[in-house]
Amino acid sequence: MTSFINQKVFVGVDQLTESTLINTLEENMKTYLDWGFLNIGGYINIDIPVTGLYGGNFHQLKTTETPGYKIGQVWQGPKKDWVWETGVYYNDGYFDNNTPNIIDGIYVNNTFVVGPTGVATTGYHINYPQGQVVFDRPISKNSKVELNYSYRWCQVYKSSSTPWRELQELTYKPAPQINQTTRGEYNTSPHHRVQMPCIIIEPIARSSSRGHQLGTYSLRIDQDILCHVFTETAIDKNRIVDIIRLQEGTWMTLYDPQKVVNNEHNPLDYQGSVNPSGLVYPDLKRQYQWTKTYFKNIEIMDMESININLYWCTIRITSETIR
Repeated sequence: MTSFINQKVFVGVDQLTESTLINTLEENMKTYLDWGFLNIGGYINIDIPVTGLYGGNFHQLKTTETPGYKIGQVWQGPKKDWVWETGVYYNDGYFDNNTPNIIDGIYVNNTFVVGPTGVATTGYHINYPQGQVVFDRPISKNSKVELNYSYRWCQVYKSSSTPWRELQELTYKPAPQINQTTRGEYNTSPHHRVQMPCIIIEPIARSSSRGHQLGTYSLRIDQDILCHVFTETAIDKNRIVDIIRLQEGTWMTLYDPQKVVNNEHNPLDYQGSVNPSGLVYPDLKRQYQWTKTYFKNIEIMDMESININLYWCTIRITSETIR
């Protein structure tokens, strides 16, 4: 019987599970945009107490019906996608130390419970992407749960993460919608709610390649990535478009997401909580550099909407990568 051990057929791929270009671009684009927006002040600090401009407040959380959990176990804020990164410093010309709020604990009925996991009697974890505090055991639904935190001004999503999503409007008006714990959009799982302004990243099957170097199999690959932008004002849409198109002609260092996971340096764990050994974007691309990609062309395709509260467009980015 003939042995076929190590009889490779594919070129450029050693393992099925290793990082490949399209998935790596999508993962890196989200991290790149998240970190980039934070460092130009793209976050909003919520301090106790803070009242919304249109009524209600942002620092108080409300319990919600969540499959797999009991009432009083999952508490969520009006805004999701809380900032977990540290080391961010934004100088707006007025404040010397303008940084995102770090969640170091929560208040339950005016009693401070230290974070990130609470104490034996009131254990909990923070789900940063979903904007939730999840208790180990349910507490009274009449409790008052509050915390200081920061949320991202622009939420960034990967199209591959969830097959469908629902746009949520008027999140800058938290009352009375968030108090409708058994109905309304806040009773929809945060996994399926996208709050605006937002960007949804979608790598598409539109690419081309050509040989890069004689005597090798290396390719110079042009890969298109779509950034779908959804906002509630034309001003926000135009601002995001201008920020992204100014990146044409720049390089983005790609890190290897598979090696990050293998070494347990992924920033968040399976619960959406901060991984104690996780790394932020600058460290990820320094320690796990995969290659670089060049933003060679950026085009904007504007869309019209009959909804006066919805503005959107698609930004097509052509990236050039040598593999």
